[in-house]
Parts: sequence; C-alpha cells; structure tokens
Amino acid sequence: MIIGTAGHVDHGKTALVKALTGIDTDRLAEEKRRGITIDLGYAYAGDLGFIDVPGHERLVHTMLAGASGIDVALLVVALPEGIRPQTREHLQILSLLGIDRGVVALTKADLAADRIPEVAAATAALLVETPLAGAPTIPVSTVSGLGIERLRAALLASTTRERSLHGYPRLAVDRAFTLSGAGLVVTGTLVSGRVAVEDRLVLSPSGLELRVRGLHAQNKSAAEAQAGQRVALNITGPRLSKDVVARGDWVVHPDIHAPVGGLDARISLLANNAKALRQDAQVHLHLAAAHVMARVSLLDRERLEPGEAALVRLSLQQPIGALAGDRMVLRDTGATCTIGGGVVLDPFPPRRGRRTPVRRAQLRALEGDDPAAALRALLAVAPGWTDAALFMRGRNVREADRADLVAAVPAIAAGGLILSPAGFDALRGAVVAELAAAHGASPELPGLHAERLRLSVPERPPAAGFGGILEALLRDGVIARDGPWFRLPGHRIALSGQDEKIWRETRPLIAAQRFRPPRVRDVAAALKLPEAAVRTTLKRLVRIGRVIEVAPDHFFLRETMAEMAAVAADAVDAEGLLTAASFRDRLDNGRKVAILILEFFDRAGVTVRSGDVRRVRMERLGLFGRIGDDGVYD
Repeated sequence: MIIGTAGHVDHGKTALVKALTGIDTDRLAEEKRRGITIDLGYAYAGDLGFIDVPGHERLVHTMLAGASGIDVALLVVALPEGIRPQTREHLQILSLLGIDRGVVALTKADLAADRIPEVAAATAALLVETPLAGAPTIPVSTVSGLGIERLRAALLASTTRERSLHGYPRLAVDRAFTLSGAGLVVTGTLVSGRVAVEDRLVLSPSGLELRVRGLHAQNKSAAEAQAGQRVALNITGPRLSKDVVARGDWVVHPDIHAPVGGLDARISLLANNAKALRQDAQVHLHLAAAHVMARVSLLDRERLEPGEAALVRLSLQQPIGALAGDRMVLRDTGATCTIGGGVVLDPFPPRRGRRTPVRRAQLRALEGDDPAAALRALLAVAPGWTDAALFMRGRNVREADRADLVAAVPAIAAGGLILSPAGFDALRGAVVAELAAAHGASPELPGLHAERLRLSVPERPPAAGFGGILEALLRDGVIARDGPWFRLPGHRIALSGQDEKIWRETRPLIAAQRFRPPRVRDVAAALKLPEAAVRTTLKRLVRIGRVIEVAPDHFFLRETMAEMAAVAADAVDAEGLLTAASFRDRLDNGRKVAILILEFFDRAGVTVRSGDVRRVRMERLGLFGRIGDDGVYD
C-alpha cells in the first residue's frame, strides 16, 4: 500500500511520517535548514510505503508528482491552525485524481487539544462533497505519541486501489540518481503490469532502450515487482545517464512506448473556480509525474463554466506518455491555483473531425474503464470500426490478450481493424454496391483499384485496414481480383462493338512489329480511321490490361512487354548490368524506342538505373506475365 501525505505547509506531515516509520523524509540540506519539505520524500514500514509531499503553495507541482501514485491519502490538519488554503487545494487534487481512500490526522494535539471538536467538525464538513467523505479522523501528537498507533491501525485497515496486473508495465518516474557500484537508479510507482530483473524496457518519451539490472519493491530487494508498489529500478543502457532521465518520464514496455503531443479527454472545472475556461486557453497539465503546458480546445461548447464538464482536445507543448484512463490535474496559466482535472479518453486522437458529432459520440463511448465495454460501445457508434493497434495500445492490452478481448465483445478483426459485425456487413455492402455501380457504368473496365474503391466507401477506412477487409471478402468469395483490379465474381469485361472492331484490326498491326509497333497516327492512317477513335480504344484496352502504353501513343501488347522484360534479364553482362546498347541490339528496334522501353521499366520497378547502366530486378519480371519455355505467354 502506498500512502501519500497531503496538507498545508508546516502542519506536521514529515514529523508524522517519521513517527509512523522512524524515517525522516527530509533528506536535502535546504529542507533541514528551512524546516519544510521541498521535494518528495519516501519512507517504508513493512508493507506500507509513504510519499511525503511539500505543503507550500509554490510547490504544488511537486506535490502533484507524488500524489498521482498513491493508494491512500493521509490528510494532515494542524489543530492550532485548522483548515488552510493548501488543505483545500490538496484535497481538490486528491479528488481530481480519483483517490477515494484516506485517513485524516489532526496533528499537534499536545498544543491545542481543546480545538479537536471544532477542527474535526470543520474537516468533516470539508470532506462531505469529496471521495474522502466519512474518512476516519484521528487526533495525534508526534511529541507525546497520542493517537499514533490508532492512526497506524486505520491506515492498515485501508484498502489499496485496484491496479492492472494484466497490462504491460508502466513505471511513472519521480526520481533518478546514481549509486556508487550500482549506477543509474530510477524510482516511481508501478502503475500497471509487472517488472522483473533482466527485462528490456524503454525510457519514454525519449525512446532510449534499457535493461533492468536489479530492483527493489517497497524498499526490499526483489526479483519482480507488480503494479501498486513503489519500485526502484537499477537500469543500464548504451545511452543512459542521469542527465537524460527526468521526473515525468515513464519506463514502459516497448509495445506501449508512444509519446503523444495531443490527447482527447473529459475535464471538469472546480465549482469554486473563479473563472470560466475559454476556447484555446493555456493551462498547466499534470499527468502522473509529468508537467507540461497545454492548450485546451473545447469540443462540445465554446466556454466551460465552473462546476461543468466537457470533452476537450489537449494540445501539449511537448510529448509525454499517456494512456486511456490516466487522470490529470489542470492549473491556471500562472500556476497559482488548481482549476480542474479529468481523465484521458483517447491518447491517439484523429487529426481531423475533432468537433464532429461522430467524434463526440466516440469519446462518450470510450469513457468506460473496462476495455471490452469501451470497445463494445465504440463499435456501436459510427463508423462501426476502429484501428486495432491504436485501441489496444491506448488501453494497454498485451498482444497475448487481444484476441480474447475481441472475442469477448464480440467483434471481427481484419487487416488491422476491429469491426462490429454490423460494421463489417456495412463495409461489405458498400464494397459490393460500389463495384456493381462501376460495372454498370463502365462494363468495359475490369473493375476498380483498391484505393479508388476505398475512397468511394463511407468513412474511408485506412488503406492497410481496408486491404484486410478486401482480403476477407476475397476469401469469402464476395468479390474477385484480376491483378490490381477488384470486381464482382460475375463481372466480365464487355467492349463496345466499335471498340471490338477497332481492336480486331489494330492488333495484327501492333503484333507484326511487336518490338517497334506503329504509333497511333500510323495505325489510324493504315485503317483509315479517326486518330482520336483509335487512341480512345487503345486507352480502354490499357485499362483492361491487353496493351501497355510505354510512352504517349506508344502501345505494346502485354505479352510483348513480358517478352522484353525477359530479354532485359538475359542481356545483362557478367556483373549483372544492363546497357541501353545491349538491350537495343537484342530487340533491333532502334535506340530511341529502346530508351523509351527502358525508362518505362524504370518507372515500373523492373529496372533500377544508375548512370548509364541498369540492374534488373529479377523478382519483378513477372509484372506483365511470363513467356514460358514453350514460347507461350502465360
């Protein structure tokens, strides 16, 4: 269990931790000199770990770095002074972070025992509207020892926050230092998963690789640590040093290393906040131990009033690590007061359409904590699918658990997308409808290319994901493919009667001089046909794959292109190089035409030019089909 102190400066937080653990958490010389806590302090007593935070108003940012990792709050109120400004602000922060377990210690009872009823009543009233309402309140004195054992018992009786052991490990770094003989050590709260000695992880957001040489969990040497524990990792890596690690960094599994520069969230303003939040306001954002400036874009209104909540896009001044469900606290531009907080809904939001009704519906669907429930709700709104990698990473779902999660929804995984059954049916219907419309409008065409088809269906799925959908439809026999074209299974190419007539007369002329075929104007003159009509027919034949236009008005039979590709491969010299002269001599078609063909091969990826020579890419020779050993084109 991790217990964090909270309360106004000089109310006795550090002395109370020392009374409970025997450890003075003020370790800095300046802390000793001034008698106040300046940085985070740590102490342990059995299974209890304490994070002691500063109470000074100028050090709230430091308090926030420690508060995000605690299970139980130890709210400290000094009886002589009672409730003070940082008592209130620290309590607000605990509420915004969702910390709903705590104990109240009324300190300095030896100095003001007569104020116990008054301060206890005021504190209880302050807690009424917070998650800590009804928390045990115990008067204590670190001088006489009054109430210390009662306080210890109350803390032990508290329960820890539920932490996910199933996700990948995430350690929120709040301190880094070097030890003689050990090297670099980072400490923090393990937010999720497990970490073991020899694990290979990543420092995020820098992306530096590291290896865990050793670890301590709850201040004890261990082979493994699990979520919810205070952990110290002795780490090593080729580019690691104390200078490259900062408070606010994360140590994470490589699969969830994905720093974000913007995120979508639901935030709320404190009811007692003096000002409304306007569009594009600048705020200080605190998430785990990270602290960055952020610009707030309101997604469902133009102005957020105190006490209200809203969906927002937060644009960060610098990237941080964040996943769905992470809680945050917001402070005003001058960092003088806490104004609100919220929870991350989508750490990898789309760049466009942030304020559309569809996007707002998606964000409302993502508000659940359970990944399966969130995925089910997300797929129930438009477009009925989501990017699998982004969702699973955003929810910290391990690779080994992803198939089970999809099955539990239930949903369909295809091509990097997760789709609801209804969403998959809608995409299938859209693909079939678009192909049917294309076949009806242009029966002479073999079908549609994948990208043209993707752009024609609603919501335009990402290219990689849509490719997976097409593969699934091909397996099911819903659609068919001819090279790069997709079609309905029953579709057959139908040229017009005029095109068929021109092709019957044109083909022999092109085949007769296959390596140097006549140009369009020459074919038109030989057949006594309009040049435009011949060109239009040959352009249509290019689309259905019967001829290939190597250069403007230079049309070759497809089988001739396959034959010339084989000639290019056969004409390379002992060093594997092809020259224009050797290719021209093999085809005997003149330098100008040979160069046009080679330049087309360059564009098609059959050859790669370097100066005056080329290399033939043997794996691309089948691009136009192949000429078999029997001389027959396949």
